[in-house]
Parts: sequence; C-alpha cells; structure tokens
Amino acid sequence: MTSTFLFPTQRKVQRSNLMLDATIRDFSGGWNVIDNDLNLSTKFSVELQNVARGNDGANSVRQGTKLFADTSEILDTIINCFYFSGNIIAVGKNGKLVKIDSAGEVYEIWSDDWAKNLPGNPAGWTTTTFASFAIFNGSLIVCNGINKPLIIDPSSNCQYLTDPANGSNANTPICKYVTAHARFLIMAGDPTAPSTIHISSTDTSGVFVNDDDPNDAVSINLGSRVPVGEDIIKGIGSFRTNLLVFFDEVVLPGTLGTFDDSGNHLPSFIDSMEGHGSLSHRVIQTIGEDVLFADLNGVSSVSRALFTGATRPDRFSQLIDPEIQKDVNRLTTVAALEDRTFSVYDSQANDYMFFIPNHDDEADTTQTRGFVFKKNVSLNIEAWSEVTNWNWASGCVSSLKRIFFTRGTEVFLYGNDSDEVTKDYVGSEEMWDDDFPWSDNTGWTPVANYADSGVPIPFIWELPWSDAGQRFLTKQSRYINFDTFGDQQFSCAMFIDNIYNDDNFLGETWDDEFLFDDDLGWEKEQLDPNLSLTFSGGDSPGYGNDEYGNLYGGGRPTRLEKLYSWTSRYKLSKLRFSGDATKSLKFVSITLGYLQGSARRS
Repeated sequence: MTSTFLFPTQRKVQRSNLMLDATIRDFSGGWNVIDNDLNLSTKFSVELQNVARGNDGANSVRQGTKLFADTSEILDTIINCFYFSGNIIAVGKNGKLVKIDSAGEVYEIWSDDWAKNLPGNPAGWTTTTFASFAIFNGSLIVCNGINKPLIIDPSSNCQYLTDPANGSNANTPICKYVTAHARFLIMAGDPTAPSTIHISSTDTSGVFVNDDDPNDAVSINLGSRVPVGEDIIKGIGSFRTNLLVFFDEVVLPGTLGTFDDSGNHLPSFIDSMEGHGSLSHRVIQTIGEDVLFADLNGVSSVSRALFTGATRPDRFSQLIDPEIQKDVNRLTTVAALEDRTFSVYDSQANDYMFFIPNHDDEADTTQTRGFVFKKNVSLNIEAWSEVTNWNWASGCVSSLKRIFFTRGTEVFLYGNDSDEVTKDYVGSEEMWDDDFPWSDNTGWTPVANYADSGVPIPFIWELPWSDAGQRFLTKQSRYINFDTFGDQQFSCAMFIDNIYNDDNFLGETWDDEFLFDDDLGWEKEQLDPNLSLTFSGGDSPGYGNDEYGNLYGGGRPTRLEKLYSWTSRYKLSKLRFSGDATKSLKFVSITLGYLQGSARRS
C-alpha cells in the first residue's frame, strides 16, 4: 500500500516564487561514514541502521527473526552451527553436538557418554570454544582445535574421523580449521604447528601423513612463505582451483593435485597477497565468483587478484572502514576475534553479513554488531548497512536458503519460512508467484517477521545534506511526498541550515554568518532539535496523528500544523527517518516540493 504525507501550504508571500520539486529514488550508495555529508549525493546514507537495501532498489526495514529451536536441555551455549543433510548441526560449549530437524526438534548426536560407547572406550569432547565444518565425500567433518575431528554421516551418526583401513585416528591432526578443496580434505590451526596445513590423501577424509599406504597425504609448513611474525594461520578457504590460506596480513594461494613420478603429492604455494589477511576462519565466505573475508582493516575480496595476478586483494569496505575498525581495535584477544566473529551469506538478498563483538562494551563479547554488504551486479548496487540488536554467536544457511542464527542455547529463523509472498512492483504491474516464494530475482520476497521475536526493530535512515541541485538559491519547503509500501508507522525529521530568517512573511531578514562553520564551510554538528520537523505516518494510507494525538483517517493526507517552521528559509536540508518496526515498510521514493527563492544578497 502507498502512503502520502503532505506539508501544509503557507499563505502567499509578497514576491512571486517558482514552485519546484526534487525526487530521490536512487539509494544505491548505502552507508557512507568517510565523506563529509555536505558533499555527498543523496544516493548515500549518513546512517543506515536496520534498513536493508533491496534487490529492487528500494530501502526497507530489515526482516526480523523468530525463535526456531531451544537446545538448553542438551547444550549449555551454542558456539557454532552448520546445515547438513536436512538438519542444523550445533556444537555446544560443553562439547556436545545436536541435530535440529525442520520442525525445530532437537536430538543429541554426540557427547562424552556417546564417545564411550565407541570401540576402545575413548573420551569425548568435554569443552570447546570453537568449531568449524566442511562437507567432504558426503559427510560432515567437525574440528575444534582441542580434540580429534569428528565425522557425521547423512543419517547424523557421529564418530571420530579415522583411517578406514585400521579404524585408528592416531595420525589425524588436531586442528581448528577445516575445508574441502578439489579431492582433498585440508586442516589447519594445529596448536603445535600453527603455520602448518595438513592435506589428506586423495579422495579420503581420514588418511593423513604416516597412515597406512598407499598414501599421498602431505603436511606443509608455510611459515617461510610469509613475513616473520605473521606466520600463524587464521583460516583456510577454497576458490576454483585455489586453496586459500589466510594469515593476519597475508593471503597465500596454492594449488593441489600435482604429483611426481613416484605418486607423491606436490602442492604449490608461490605468490602471496600481502597487506590483507583474515580475522577468523569464520568470516571467510565463498560467494559465487568471489571470496570475501574480513581482516584488521575491513572487508576485502580476492577474485580480481587471483584472476589478474595482483599482489593485493580488493578492499571494498572503504566507506565504512572506520566503523569496522572501532570494533576490531577494541577487541583485546585473538580468542575473542575467532570465537565471536563470523559471517553468513544470504544468496536470496545478495547480502554478505559480517558480525563482530560490539566496541561499545569490550568486556562483554556477547554484544554483537553486524555489517551487511549488498552486491547486485544487474542494478549496480554495492552498498553497506548496519544491523543492531542482534547478539548472534553463529549462523548457517539451509538448502532452501533459509538463514538461522544462534544466541545462547536458542536458534532463530531469519525472515519467514511460510509460503506467502508479498506484492511487489515489476515496472507498473503487480505480479504474484505462489509457487516459488523464496525467489526475489524478479522482485519477490517472502513475508517477513518484522520484529525480533516480538521485540520491535529500531531503524534509522539519515540522508546527507542536499541542495536539490540549487546550491546558491534559497528554498522554502511546501510539501513532502513518500512513495512507500507497508503499514509501519515512521517518523521523518527534516533539518535545515537556517541561514535565512523571514520573521513576518513580508520582509526578509538575512543572516550573513554561516551558523555551521568548519574547514569546509559547514559544521557536522547539524542535527539541532530546534531545527527538526517531525511527524509520523499511520497504520494505513492517509492515517496519522496531529500534535494533539488526534487520528486522521478516511484516506485524507496526514497534516500536521506544526510540522514545519515556516519562518525559516534555507539552502540545504536533510531528512532522517526512524521508528520501531513491527510491520513491513519499504521506501521507493521521496519528493520534496519547495518554493525557489533568490540567490544570496550581498
């Protein structure tokens, strides 16, 4: 549904002014904290909190979450999760593992007691703070850097990863990180050999160096290939023919699958990419034709460097790097980085979601801050936004592209898994697709939960200062029009530079001094409540409240008599939208109507 809000008209002034309007419908720039917002295009946002960039080009309040499962009867705290064979596999801090089926039912699949039932009566996992996963040959491999790795088959049977020839795991390394690449299972993060990667025998997950012959497994110390003091592996990933080994400030690509005449495996690591590394194994995401990762400075990708031979990955978080670095710089331990930093890729929305402990409370690593990167090539969108009120510890994506997050012992579903869809515009036509609700490639999105388990979603969207293309002319606002969809109330505050004052509408009193003066001529400290103009949209078209709380309805536009300080003229203005969402809200365009005045008088 469309909502339209109008400012009241002003009695005619003595001089004749030209009536103009300016429409903003390009929001593709996203969040920008680098550039002075006096010089930014309105396609950028000064703040973009809990507002999602859509594949249709609109700005919407992000989707919410709802409780999906509670593992508290088995797990004390979920430290990581992974989707495998129709179930969510969750690892608890107490060393236990559970599977969570599509109905949210929880089943224990691994504990110390389970391990004791295995041949040899081995000890299980007792406690752990980290877990990583990889699918290899149809099974799921789980590593934690403390105990021997586990293997889970498609029926959720869990046991230690062993050499199939003799059932022994004596030579299986204890590592934090695991990935599958080509025909090999690769592990790293060995606490006794932090620079070494362990590569399995071809096509065999449980055969490593010194296991039974024939054996082409190999272990390689990569410490000599990186600068001194930066030789601790922080994560591993796979992209096309390249195995990627990440250090703090180095990415080392390698190729596997080359053998000598005796059948010995000869992996090759030659050229390193320096100046960029990884915070954690858990922030590395293979996304289509690229690999994204977060390091000490921001978020980068490796595809162009791998294709062209460049010595540095591409940084694409420059517009928000200062915000990311706030969180990175306040983290005091490597463990905190690895245990609480992670990423999830939403392929439906084309969003890379990166989560890190919040810098606002460095002592409490349960408080998490999220950064979302939207990349839509067809619409030329590369934009960042911020997510708050989500203190997630881990996340995973199902085969149906549903996203799950964990906090404490609970698992939450992002959005909604119903078969309903919302209306959206493709050109000027409304189209429905009831058969494929999870595709928004044509503009369709599932009905979302617009609250986080009943808690409203606080959202802020602040645009930069704008001169409506007329920097040197005064303006006097007449109306504002919003092209929106949804039933959610919101507030709009308008800020003006207030250079000029017209006290009586008859004569003009000019202020020759800029109120806000810095090196650029304007001061960043602009959001003076005395200059703000605020109103709220209603729960349906044409509804709203005036300053006395009276409700307007019947389809008539919302009119607030004190909405605008009509005694003020301005050259620059900016808009700020906010609210606490429990329903959907999408902004398609914003139009400001104003009277054009004269150029500034001397």
